[in-house]
Amino acid sequence: MTETKFSVLCSLFTWMQRSKSSAKKSSKFRKFLDTFCHSGHYFSAIRLLLPSLDRERGTYGLKESVLATCLIDALGMSRDSHDALRLVNWRKGGAQTGANAGNFSLVAAEVLQRRQGMASGGLTIKDVNDLLDRLASAENRAEKTSVLSTLINKTNAQEMKWIIMIILKDLKLGISEKSIFHEFHPDAEDLFNVTCDLKLVCEKLRDRSQRHKRQDIEVGKAVRPQLAMRVANAAAAWKKLHGKEVVVECKFDGDRIQIHKNGTEIHFFSRNFLDHSEYGHGMSDIIIQNVLADRCILDGEMLVWDTSLNRFAEFGSNQEIAKAAKDGLDSDRQLCCILSVPDFKVQVQPLI
Repeated sequence: MTETKFSVLCSLFTWMQRSKSSAKKSSKFRKFLDTFCHSGHYFSAIRLLLPSLDRERGTYGLKESVLATCLIDALGMSRDSHDALRLVNWRKGGAQTGANAGNFSLVAAEVLQRRQGMASGGLTIKDVNDLLDRLASAENRAEKTSVLSTLINKTNAQEMKWIIMIILKDLKLGISEKSIFHEFHPDAEDLFNVTCDLKLVCEKLRDRSQRHKRQDIEVGKAVRPQLAMRVANAAAAWKKLHGKEVVVECKFDGDRIQIHKNGTEIHFFSRNFLDHSEYGHGMSDIIIQNVLADRCILDGEMLVWDTSLNRFAEFGSNQEIAKAAKDGLDSDRQLCCILSVPDFKVQVQPLI
């Protein structure tokens, strides 16, 4: 895998994006695995195919607006040039912006095509991962711009388009994550659901002909949470339930959090498997004091409770109050977690 060219993976992406058949996409991906991947080296490619599930690499800190500015500087463009304004105003339509308005990666590819050659720079998949590691670990915008400049100098516009989509964690390939897991290994999805660790899945299942013994969940490792499915209206929801007896609970407007308690060690995982340690100062002692089980996993919603108004605070105040708790500041607002359990609901918050 270390010698496989990134251009090969880009060709796979392009083919999958253009194909209308899910079966053909899956078959093409399976052929790629069989031809270009070798036992023990699957992770390098699959982490680029499923960038939203890769937790080995830190966050890039590059949404479209910041990425646009970094690309402008990496290309040495004037901030008020036509192409620079196209990147900054990528959402806007009209005669001046072109048919790709609203899709940042395609707008960027159009700009790059006029500044990059057609030939591939010859980067391997390993080279791209190494550069993306550098991009994620860069401490400021100037360093990120420097890495993007290196990528631009060593790729063509087509390759750079896919790198931008990897950075934004949305490849738009029209193939489900479930299908990708299934083609890699029949036990891959189950293993990921109980570990949320893409690298571990690729390493444990590197022998794709060998079935894997079902693994139990572990306290301290994020578990993929169950998510609700959106339907059009209440009538459609009742129809889905097939007349079964159900319990309906209030939808709280906070952050979905999975709390892992192992003695005095507490972790707070988001629905994207990130460990939000910032909640520890405001909630860990509360969990230890109020949850009697020594080892458990709790699923719920993190909110802020306003003691002066006796109600939940507005959405989006969690981080502010978490920081206040860390800094030891007094406040009428405190973190509060609503834990959802099949037969009961309990509210965990500081005792006033």
